[in-house]
Amino acid sequence: MIWSIFSSAKDYPAVVVGEEEDFVDLAFTISSTKKLESSSYEIVVKGNLKGDKVGFAIELLPSWKPQEVEGIEDAFYWGEAFFRNTGSDSETFIKSLASLYGATLSNATVPDRVHAQVVGLACNPEQLEVSPCKMKFFFNPDGEEDLYSEVFINIDLAAKRLEFNEKDNGYRAPLLRSLLQ
Repeated sequence: MIWSIFSSAKDYPAVVVGEEEDFVDLAFTISSTKKLESSSYEIVVKGNLKGDKVGFAIELLPSWKPQEVEGIEDAFYWGEAFFRNTGSDSETFIKSLASLYGATLSNATVPDRVHAQVVGLACNPEQLEVSPCKMKFFFNPDGEEDLYSEVFINIDLAAKRLEFNEKDNGYRAPLLRSLLQ
């Protein structure tokens, strides 16, 4: 029994929940990372979020294109990613996220993967192994307005930390719908 508790704490470290100024921000410990045969980069997180075992994966696709922004020294890099389902942990994550957002879900069926357009904010996501990167994910940017949403995802491999930060609480319902479509 005691071994089970310690094993669970190691496999599912506590997710830090920040709720400042009506924003819900989550900090996860990265469970694993790897470069896939497709040259994509996979980051997997698992955690204990208020007593629930949650998790998901982010797959950053290769080929990031720099775009200069006037008045900013570093370029912004545009590319694509997937929010990936890792099983029951991902369904529990969506339900827990909904609860934190003040919403309820009766049925959470998470697709295998959800596409997002991504911008590295003055960082190149292809350089994750060298330096941290703050990114903004755009879900359904070309789709229906009730599905369009944005979220900040910051990754620091050296610190083994992934942050899932709310951009605007007006995106809560569309984000949940996007992650469940």
